Amino acid sequence: MTLKYNRRSVCMGDDINNGIYKITLSDNATLKDLIGILINGGCGNTWPIPMMSDIGWDIYSDIGKIAFISADNASISYLSYDEGTFVSSLNISWVFGEREGHDPDVSMLSKRFV
Repeated sequence: MTLKYNRRSVCMGDDINNGIYKITLSDNATLKDLIGILINGGCGNTWPIPMMSDIGWDIYSDIGKIAFISADNASISYLSYDEGTFVSSLNISWVFGEREGHDPDVSMLSKRFV
């Protein structure tokens, strides 16, 4: 399965990697797998969530907010679903990382993927 990820910069000079990326996951990938790719990249995927932030990142998808990543505490909180939930069962087609404290309108986020 392939998802789209909209990467945004965390500071000036980091915006060179901004854009929409494709994330390829196996059909039995879990939310934990997805978040792992967003944090670490790899597995043929392109650069993920900016890691220079000392705050955190809220991870949104077309089904709503799914996780919070605390950069300073090096922890992940899954919000609506268990970390073992299969991504394929949720019908997620895109994900978006937003800085902690910002609360975008999820219905408007889909416009970032056109």
